[in-house]
Amino acid sequence: MAETKRELVRIKEVEGAQVFDTLNCAAIAKRFFHRSRAWFIQRINNNMVNGKPVSFSPEELLRLRISLKVLASEITRFSSNIPKIPTDMSIKVYVIDDPMAIDFFQNDDLDGFKEYLAADDTLDFGEPECFDTEAEALAFCAGIGYGLDERAPVERYPLRSCEPADVPFIEAIEEL
Repeated sequence: MAETKRELVRIKEVEGAQVFDTLNCAAIAKRFFHRSRAWFIQRINNNMVNGKPVSFSPEELLRLRISLKVLASEITRFSSNIPKIPTDMSIKVYVIDDPMAIDFFQNDDLDGFKEYLAADDTLDFGEPECFDTEAEALAFCAGIGYGLDERAPVERYPLRSCEPADVPFIEAIEEL
């Protein structure tokens, strides 16, 4: 019986392979392959075993791909669960649903807004949503302000701390 020669897969040459420098290869080997760290590292580095360089089999490559996707999903889910604590660099977004306040924003009437705030001590605008980047804040705000018909009055209005025109209104809210 002739032994079929398998093509040597050089994982270290695949773009992005430097990720293995930060991953716990022992944990991956144990959890996903039920093998030792040494076995896993031998295949990543194409070490010589019994006089021949070794690599992952096609089935093991599939398992490696799936394993890394599982880890990526777990990391993404975990990072989403980390509480967002406002910092000086955070983008704050207040979503306002008070029609009178929205009129002041749309008319850029800061003085009128401040008078409105002073006249009504029951106003509460709640805590802002905080985002790490302007892109995240803009994605959150997408669609806020208009419903199905853009000709209808605005029912919800986002104030963003990354928008210079909104900053004075945000400061007035935060001085309450």
